[in-house]
This record gives sequence, C-alpha cells and structure tokens, in this order.
Amino acid sequence: MKQSEQAILARDMIQMIRENADNSDVLEYLDSFAFSLARGLEDSSVVSWDDLASVCDQRYYSLNNNSPVPLDVKLLNQYDDLSRNSCQKFVTHKRNEKLTHP
Repeated sequence: MKQSEQAILARDMIQMIRENADNSDVLEYLDSFAFSLARGLEDSSVVSWDDLASVCDQRYYSLNNNSPVPLDVKLLNQYDDLSRNSCQKFVTHKRNEKLTHP
C-alpha cells in the first residue's frame, strides 16, 4: 500500500476511533482492521498500526467490563498530525506535478 494511501487511511481511522469511542462494536472492528494492516504492511507503515489496534483494544475491553478507560489522546494526536502531514505532502506533490506537466 502506498504511503499516501496509508496516511489517508490512518487519518480516517483515527477520526473513527474518536467518533466511536463509546461503541464497542466499532472499536472491535477497527482493532481487527488495524491489527491486519500491521501484519500486512510491517516495515513500510506510516503509523504503527499495532499502536492504533492497542488503543481500540484497550477501550473495547474496558467498555465491556463497565470500567471505561480514556482513549490515548496523546498517541492519537501524534499519529493524526503525522498522517495529516503525509497527506499534505502528497497533495502538494500532486499539485506541483500538474503545474510542471500540464
């Protein structure tokens, strides 16, 4: 998977984690999806998919045990910034390509 595609996916996944922080079904799905990405992409990852899976996993289990722990906002913010910067670099590169090769 291209780095630009990973950056977009990471940005969107982080947004979904935040928006669904109280929905254990969505968190379970995102946990599995991030875990699968971690196994498939390994060294060429924009973010640590294992870390994102762990955030989902921790929140999922705490919700199911009726003792919710807060999301790791610091980590989510760090990866959100990283993915948005990668997206911005990709967009800038594509714009420059169009200007130099109309």
